[in-house]
Amino acid sequence: MKCHQCEKPALYTYENGPSLCLHCNTLLQENNYRSFLMNAAMMNQSLDDMDMVTGLQMNSGRIPVSDLARAMNKPTTNNHISISNSSVGVLNTGDLAKINAVITITEGSDSEELGRTIRDFAQAVIDSKDISGIDKHEIGELLGTLSEQIAGKRSKPVISSILKGIEERVKPVDSLWSFAEKIGGLLSSLGITI
Repeated sequence: MKCHQCEKPALYTYENGPSLCLHCNTLLQENNYRSFLMNAAMMNQSLDDMDMVTGLQMNSGRIPVSDLARAMNKPTTNNHISISNSSVGVLNTGDLAKINAVITITEGSDSEELGRTIRDFAQAVIDSKDISGIDKHEIGELLGTLSEQIAGKRSKPVISSILKGIEERVKPVDSLWSFAEKIGGLLSSLGITI
């Protein structure tokens, strides 16, 4: 199957959407991420405007747009997760970028160990021979979404749902289950009880 944008072979197929090669998919993910950053900046501005109008300073709940943008503007080489030829395409490029960004953002913060654990977990998922490619892809998506939550607002119900989804997929694999348990413990130590 060919990419809908160029003549290269398609590696990604979106439900009810186009099939894209690695390059075109990367462009799509970058555009989606830029849109997310613009929307997050507008949301932060709206919250600041509300604070100014009401006279109450509620500086919490802001998405760290500049930190995310700085982490994403680094070269697209992935310094945290190793992918060999046999694992290319297992995890979505956008999800890997989110995981990579949260690892960079958490360095030197209260959640640094959580970032390292997510990195190790993602690497273990990629390297695992005990789960299917579909499960690897789904776990990658869940880890990418969890990474967004850790870097941003940290919504307990959303994080809880994500962690349960991860646990369902890795429960039969002891080595991966231990990572899910460790992430749950680290989240609890950060005040996000699940």
